[in-house]
Amino acid sequence: MRVAIPIFGARISPRFDFAPSLLLLTTEKGKVKAREEVSLAPGDPRQRVEKLKEFEVETLICGGIDCHSRQMLEDNRVRVIPWVAGEVEEALQYFLNGNLRPGSTLWPGCCRDRKRKMGNSEPGGKF
Repeated sequence: MRVAIPIFGARISPRFDFAPSLLLLTTEKGKVKAREEVSLAPGDPRQRVEKLKEFEVETLICGGIDCHSRQMLEDNRVRVIPWVAGEVEEALQYFLNGNLRPGSTLWPGCCRDRKRKMGNSEPGGKF
């Protein structure tokens, strides 16, 4: 499976449309088989979607994403896991374990309970 994560340093880029680079991963049976970082030239959302299609991406893990880009990706059979914030490696581990959810906030060493960070708590739950 080909997975893409827009990155800003060691973190997931806050916005898909402004990410300076992309981490491309090939995964198999819950393990990373290959990884490559590629530069993303500034461009409109359509160009970014075309780039993901060119790389044969099946899943995009990202921070914020506009509705138009998300729809274009989903129309091209790319699964989008949006609004994920935090460290790339931690998000990747959750993804590989099948536990990454949209809206996950992942900060290493944070004292908030893991259920809240993973978006699984009841509305109004305490941190």
